[in-house]
Amino acid sequence: MQLARERHQVDDEELADVITIDPAEVWQRIDAESGDLSDVVYAAERVATVDGDLNTHEKALIAELRDRCQRR
Repeated sequence: MQLARERHQVDDEELADVITIDPAEVWQRIDAESGDLSDVVYAAERVATVDGDLNTHEKALIAELRDRCQRR
């Protein structure tokens, strides 16, 4: 996001208007998967830190993702 802001003057709200994600569908897909999903958690952590340290919301989402991936 930082590079998009700097290079293209795109802000978080503009990007949010382009990308629509249904959280319930994401959790449903995660819950339906089997096997080791540690790579998904790793990728989420990496993506979330692209623009700096994790904020409270990002920490909570990754904790929930980790929990759902380990429950199976």
